[in-house]
Amino acid sequence: MGGLPKGLARRAFLASGLAMGAGLLPLRAAVAASEESDTSAQARDDAIQALPLPELTAETRRRLMAVCERPTLFRRMPQKSMACDPALHMFLIRNPEVVVNIWQLMGVATMTAERQGPYAWKGADGAGTICDIELVYGTDNVHIIYGDGYYEGALLKKKVTGRCVMVMKSGYGRGPDQRTYVANRLDLFLQIDNLAADVVTRTLSPWVGKVADANFHESCVFASKLSQTAEQNNPGVQRLAERLTKVEPAVREEFSKVAAAVPQRAAAKEGAAVRR
Repeated sequence: MGGLPKGLARRAFLASGLAMGAGLLPLRAAVAASEESDTSAQARDDAIQALPLPELTAETRRRLMAVCERPTLFRRMPQKSMACDPALHMFLIRNPEVVVNIWQLMGVATMTAERQGPYAWKGADGAGTICDIELVYGTDNVHIIYGDGYYEGALLKKKVTGRCVMVMKSGYGRGPDQRTYVANRLDLFLQIDNLAADVVTRTLSPWVGKVADANFHESCVFASKLSQTAEQNNPGVQRLAERLTKVEPAVREEFSKVAAAVPQRAAAKEGAAVRR
């Protein structure tokens, strides 16, 4: 498992575990990534307009719009393009406790993620953030996550509650090297209760932006490295799966099966490219 990213221990759970990749409806995955985050009102309005509201329940629409229409902070993170097996990419988005457990085994994370239901988790980052998160919508190209929790730590003087909505868009394509690439873009809406505007501007906004961008980048790198390892050293990944003790047995078994098929899918794509 060499080459996986370091420095994940202080990353906030919401922005790392679930921002796993989950770009660009129909953008191509091989397109070069933008390097700058966008916090503009135009980007925020575009993100809201793109929400699949007719496909959501009335209660889910209410929760999402309560945050998206009145966010304390909005951030569209730079697009990231990476070589990654699409099925593994999808699995990691929908099973963040697997990612967290791997990081725990690597000794680079103190965060936790406990599954509470088919698409719900309780998470803690080990540095003061506790949250309940739910995957409220998911397709091959779009995942929407809703989170509700609080922060109580050294950054702020008092306990602060809030909610977030994350909209992850993904596009898939073949690169010049004939490998499959996944391009990801993440929109983050964060609503924080009872914080003065100057505290948000001076203290919170720069911190959230820096952490969120780093999390998103490192999570994408992690997914790509794990996919590469599954392709080149699948027995090692299978042994890793056996060591995942903080996930449900059914989830662990599914991870093993998805990872086991990565080399076959890669070989099939290479064969198809040669025949052309």
